[in-house]
Amino acid sequence: MAIILIISFLLGGFAITSYKYIKDSSHEMVTEIEKIEASLTTSNWNKAQQELGITQAKWEKTKYWWSILLHHQEIDNIDLSLERLSKYIETKGSTLSLAELAVLKKLFDHISDTEALTLRNIL
Repeated sequence: MAIILIISFLLGGFAITSYKYIKDSSHEMVTEIEKIEASLTTSNWNKAQQELGITQAKWEKTKYWWSILLHHQEIDNIDLSLERLSKYIETKGSTLSLAELAVLKKLFDHISDTEALTLRNIL
């Protein structure tokens, strides 16, 4: 009986810790995306390109741990969206860049929401 309780507490602790990591890193990525968005709204393409490089570097570090915790489809969607964003910024496509930023924000928010320990996600 004690072993079952210990295992339950360990699993519960792991679930809470991993959710907190996903939530915090997701929020950090959204903050980075908002920096790119601020550069694009002022048509500062060079700064947007620099911010995108920083965001991609942070994403590579985050992606490593997320691949252990999440479905790979979610990660693949973010990778594809970042690649599209990179090309849109490279070609100075303002409307497409801003639209792709909105998609990225939604993807990160969606992951944070779906990993939350809520009754809706359990059922």
